[in-house]
Amino acid sequence: MRKSPLKRKSKQKSLTSLKNTAWKLFSELIRRSAADSYGMAVCYTCGDKKPWKELQAGHLLDGRNNAILFEENGVRPQCKICNLFKNGNKEEFIPRFIDQCGELEFQRLKALKKTTRKISRQEYEDMIADYKQRLEKL
Repeated sequence: MRKSPLKRKSKQKSLTSLKNTAWKLFSELIRRSAADSYGMAVCYTCGDKKPWKELQAGHLLDGRNNAILFEENGVRPQCKICNLFKNGNKEEFIPRFIDQCGELEFQRLKALKKTTRKISRQEYEDMIADYKQRLEKL
């Protein structure tokens, strides 16, 4: 007689894997939300119009700490030149952001950046589900 095969426990995704998945979906949400019906979006800092897939999700404030990484109000679509080569093109980003959202919101995000936040497995899973749902509606 043969023994029945052992059931394997499904391996949980690592927190890093969940974070990467959440970021990928979040980035797509930021870029697609700014796109028109033809799939074109404008770089927040230089104004170049490109397909949303060619843009990146650029942060108002540098640093990829958990406190501000997924803070939607502090992230805008940016072209690769502005986001990478011009380090976020802050001389354009910050004044435009303050003009649109106000000094109080800018100061709130700056203060939030100085905090520490640990994101749990459940929070990442909830983010992933939320971003997927919101992307389906676009």
